[in-house]
Amino acid sequence: MRSILILASLIITLLAEPAPAQLPVPLDVPDISTGRLGDQLRDRVQQTDRSLRRVRRDTLDQLLRANPRRLERGPGRTVILRSQITAVAPSTEVLTQILAAGFSLLSQRELSGLGVNMLVLNAPPALSTRRALDLVRRLDPGGVYDFNHLYSQSGTGLAAAATTDPAPSSAAGQYRIGLIDTGIDTHHPDFAGGEILTRAFEGQTYSPAPHGTEIASLLVGRSDRLGAVLPGATLLSADIYGGDPTGGSVSTLLAALGWMAEEHVAVINISLVGPDNRVLARIVAMMVARGHILVAAVGNDGPAANPLYPAAYPGVVGVTGVDARGRVLPEACRGDHVDIAAPGIRRYAAEPGGGDVAVRGTSFAAPYVTGLLAAQISRPDPQAAARAIEALLASAEDRGRRGRDRTYGAGTIGLAQISAAETASR
Repeated sequence: MRSILILASLIITLLAEPAPAQLPVPLDVPDISTGRLGDQLRDRVQQTDRSLRRVRRDTLDQLLRANPRRLERGPGRTVILRSQITAVAPSTEVLTQILAAGFSLLSQRELSGLGVNMLVLNAPPALSTRRALDLVRRLDPGGVYDFNHLYSQSGTGLAAAATTDPAPSSAAGQYRIGLIDTGIDTHHPDFAGGEILTRAFEGQTYSPAPHGTEIASLLVGRSDRLGAVLPGATLLSADIYGGDPTGGSVSTLLAALGWMAEEHVAVINISLVGPDNRVLARIVAMMVARGHILVAAVGNDGPAANPLYPAAYPGVVGVTGVDARGRVLPEACRGDHVDIAAPGIRRYAAEPGGGDVAVRGTSFAAPYVTGLLAAQISRPDPQAAARAIEALLASAEDRGRRGRDRTYGAGTIGLAQISAAETASR
């Protein structure tokens, strides 16, 4: 009884404050199945889950309110680009029918590495976006069409830390890693001497921003304090935001995946989350079938949230985050799509302008997994990819329920390595 009262006190203290984007204290909540106290605790935890889900939704809602001419509400409180429909290219005959129905072609991009075209259609002026999607699906029942959803970043910077001069680290230039995110500050000292290839997919401007810079530093940063798995590896950075508040659409994400396929990048980090999208699902399935490994953060919407994508697609390596003691972050999503857990609280990540920032979230767990896999496979290959993923999952330390579970997946990796790197840097 005393342990339950202590637990109650801790949880009530934690939940008494409004929930920010990432909760300030990591805490596992055990299942208390009986008694009034257990009911009260479950109620409070459920309230917190709802608050966690609201955080990302509130960010999207703010974008929606600020850009009503370009954005609108989609199904399930998603946010979509107004009047836009994405498609895996239909036949010439079907496209002719679609254009005759009043649609116009906004853009067409060949995903040469995958052998398909991706289209963005503009709906007829008289139709809502939802009705337009219904219409193209009726015109081409066997086709692949969906909204142009927005995808958001899955993590946050916390508090600035002191700038630290980069320390020498072993070169890993023979390895290549893909990153689909915001742009990165390529002039940051942590990237000195490394090769970073950049491309903009939202407009013409490659725009450095915190999230992509932080992720990139944890992938290839040449500083011992970061604990990057492949410091100095070649990084292909796809900016799908471009500094545009409505960036991060599924059409830009698809274009970035096409670039990675064209460049034969074997392992790609995607620390972004959003809704299920039929066109994205088709392209992801094609990437996986060709032997690309997609590593994605599972998201920070809380334990009761619905699965987020692309992490929840079959074949994608879904990564959750844990604290320094190996406890899952309370904001991390749960589900059968969780494959593995890695440190999601990092004391150091590069910040645009040359400094450091502490970061937290499943976004910052994914790079460790990405780096380990990139060291095992140099080119897309289905068999090699399957072996690398299987070996990685087998190496994890079991956590939670025995065997694979919906919280930790196969278990945790990287705790000792990250802890040692950050301790040595103090």
